[in-house]
Order: sequence, then C-alpha cells, then structure tokens
Amino acid sequence: MRNISAACAVVTGVCVMLSAAALGERYADGVIRFREHLIARDMVNSIERILRYVVSNQREALRRLPGQPCETVAKELAELKTYVRYVRGVNLVANEHLYCSSALGPMNVALSAYIPTGQCQYGLSLNRGTPYQPDIPVLPVFRPTAPGTGLLYVIEAPYIADVLAHGVSYGAGKVMLSVAGSGSIDEHGVFSAATVASASRSGRGAASADFPFTVTVTASPAFVSQVRWKYGAISCAMGLLLDLLIAAAYLVAFAPRRLLLSAVRQGLGAGQFCMVYQPLVDIPTRRIVGAEALIRWTHPRWGPVTPAVFMTEVESSNLIGDVTRFVLQRTEADMHAMNDNAPFRIAINVAPMDLERKEFVAEVLALTDRLPKSTILVLEITERFLLARNPGVRNVFATLRERGVRFALDDFGTEHSNLDVLGQFPFDFVKIDRQFISQIDKGGEGLIEAITAVAAHYGMQVIAEGVETEAQHEALRRLGISFGQGYLYRRPVSAEEVFSARHASALAADDVN
Repeated sequence: MRNISAACAVVTGVCVMLSAAALGERYADGVIRFREHLIARDMVNSIERILRYVVSNQREALRRLPGQPCETVAKELAELKTYVRYVRGVNLVANEHLYCSSALGPMNVALSAYIPTGQCQYGLSLNRGTPYQPDIPVLPVFRPTAPGTGLLYVIEAPYIADVLAHGVSYGAGKVMLSVAGSGSIDEHGVFSAATVASASRSGRGAASADFPFTVTVTASPAFVSQVRWKYGAISCAMGLLLDLLIAAAYLVAFAPRRLLLSAVRQGLGAGQFCMVYQPLVDIPTRRIVGAEALIRWTHPRWGPVTPAVFMTEVESSNLIGDVTRFVLQRTEADMHAMNDNAPFRIAINVAPMDLERKEFVAEVLALTDRLPKSTILVLEITERFLLARNPGVRNVFATLRERGVRFALDDFGTEHSNLDVLGQFPFDFVKIDRQFISQIDKGGEGLIEAITAVAAHYGMQVIAEGVETEAQHEALRRLGISFGQGYLYRRPVSAEEVFSARHASALAADDVN
C-alpha cells in the first residue's frame, strides 16, 4: 500500500510538473510573440514617418515639374531635392520613363526598372540596386501626378536599415522590411529577393496601413532563452511550492524593497534628505546659467545613500509623490533664499509615474507661481516607452508648457531613448548622455554632430552631460553645443555655492568680453 501511495505521489508530482512546464512554455511563447509584434509595429510607424516626410516635403513645388523638359527644370529639381532628406535622388517621370534626375540630369530609364507595374496608391518597391548603382539597395517610391507621369523618389536603404536596427535594442534578433513582389532588407542593410525572403521569414509581423510593406521581427535567441527560462522557473516553482512557497518567495523578493521604502518615508519626516545643485554652464562663455536639482540622503546608520540605490524603487512606488513634493518645496525655498533677479534655469527630474499622478500638474503650477519671476523651471524626463504608452502625458506637456515650464529629454542615446520620441513630444532640450561625451575627444564627434542636427531639426537645444576634461569642453564648443554639465565646471553643491559661483562666472565672462 505504501508503495502504491508513493507511486501515486510520484505520478501526481510528475503530472503537476509537466502541466506547470507546459503552462510556462505557452505563456513564454505569448510574451515573445507580443514583444515581436510590439517592436514590428514600432518599426512600421517609424518607416511610415520617413515615407510621409519624403512624399510630402516640397510636394507642390515638385508636382509642377513632371512633363516639363529636363533642360528647363533640372536646376530647380536639383535645388528642391536638397530639402528632401533620406533620398538619393528625385526623378521626373513621363510616359512611364525616368527622363530627368536631380543627381544625373537627363536620362532615359523605364519606370519598370524601379517600380513593378500594378502598384497601389503609392508605388513602392525594394530593389537590390539601381541601373547606375546595382549593388546598393534602394527603396523607390513613385508618386503619380498624371497617368504615366509623376515623381520617383529613390530612398537610400541604409536609412531604413538604421531604423530597423533600433529593434535589436529591445530584444529583436532579426528585423526585416518586406515589399510584396520586390524583396526584403534586414537591420544590417542586406537585401534578399522576394522568393528568398518569403522562404526564410519567421517571427511576428506588422503591416503598414498606408504603404505596401510589412516589418517582420524575430526575437533574439538570448531574449527567447531569457523569457523561457524565466517563465519555466516560475511555473516549476508554482508546481513545487504551491501557495505557501509562492507567498514565501514573494516575501523574500519584496521584503527588502518594502524596508527600503519605509526607510525613505521615515527619512523624509526626520530631515535626512537635502538638495544639492549641479551647475549648468553656457559652453562658449562658461557662464553659469542654471542648475539641476539633485536629492541626497544621509541615513543615521547607513550613512550617505546614493540615489541609484533608492530612487529606482521610489519612482515605481506610491512614495514618488512625497519625494517629488519634497524636491519641489525645497528647491523653491532655495531659489527664494538666494534673492537673485538674474534669469536662472532650474531643472528637476521627474519620473513617468509623476506625470500620471492627478496632483502633479497642480503641484508644478503652484511652484511656478511661487518661484522668483527670473527662474525658469525645466522638468527632465526619461523612459521613452512609458511616455509613449500614456496618452495623457501629452496633455500634461501642453498644460505646463502654456505656463512657461520647459522639458528636457534626459540621458538621450541610452537604451530608453531614440529618435522617435523627439518628434512625439515637444521637448525644449536634449541631454546627451555622459557615455557619448566621454568618447568625444577619442573620435566620437560624429555621433554628437548627428544628435545635434536632429535636435536642431526639432527646434531643441543640446545639453552635454558628464563633461570632465578641457579637451571635451573644447570639442563641444567647436561643435556648437549650447550647454554643458560636469565635474570640469563644478560638482553638485549647495544652492548658496551655486549662486556664488554664478556671480564669479558672470564676472569672468564679462572680463573676457
């Protein structure tokens, strides 16, 4: 009887484990497919913005040119092309033949060499190359102005590949754009013919509603392994430990977090927190024009606690409201204590959960009413995906900007940010992360120039974080970067020291001038 009971227990245990493993595998598959679709949809939206920009920029001026003699309009065509980014060339089409190119002048090439016949509203293709450069993939877009007549834009495929490459940052192993009947291109810019692409396609895709292309994303092996391991472990734990051990696992995992948040709450009431300020410098003159407010915690037993230890947990908890209110109130008091009438920009870091709090807008507006008239409030924000998921954030931006509040995108260039967010939200400043500034005097100027150009396109000013050497300062000055922060200028100090240094920097700048 004992042997039978033991056998039943073993069989029951095996069945539970097999069921738990199957459940974990199924859930992991769902997570992987969802991530693939999310990345694919994000890539589709980004590429659609490029295509819309190409076909709409200088639209009316260009629409007048097809059908006119090339020698008459070649100069105007070449000039208009310079306003259209992403394209190798703009070509005039008449009688289904390309007869004038912004790059090559007169020509005679059949439109079918670029665009297959029978395409929809926007003729779109993906070719291994052109008759003139057969080995460099391009994305031709035909915009008809009359039957057999119109404009052919030839978009450089590397621009598309650069967009697709962003998907790798979010767990994609392979990202491929496909145009039906033409071919495909992946995140490395490698072209595949239509038959090859169809045979090798896997993963999850998303189709454009306006253009005849799809983006297919396959999760990376590392991401798949991580997800499968994670949910496999969870499901096995559920099978083995059931409710009691799951509760124990929860306590083990979250007790340290609760203790930390409890200590933060007590520290706020006990006066353990204070504010320091890192100056913001006008790079050409080294004049201090503002500062970033930074919270500091000195625990009676633990000593100084770096914000990296506690702010991540605070920002994802209900305690974020109390901490943000402390920062706002203390910053206001420090600004009034300085009694300085010169224009000054004070930057405060806010978390995505702050923007979702009902009281946040009212708290910020109250602060702007109480701050000295010469003080400009700047809110620094990170976390692109959390911003994009909450439509109400746009209303917060609009309401606060009407009252003079400015916004900065913090740590631009890290895994939380990319080019899309610049066009989606009206940021006033872009802060380039310190990891890029540290490479600027080691051959990394090109990336800084590119970020500066993108920011200028959207009417934003650039702030360089983490400036630590004179060589970095000089490189930033040559590149035309407006503002900088870093230990080269000054470490975070008290408000009194900031304003003392501000007066000294103003006198030094006046002496130089």
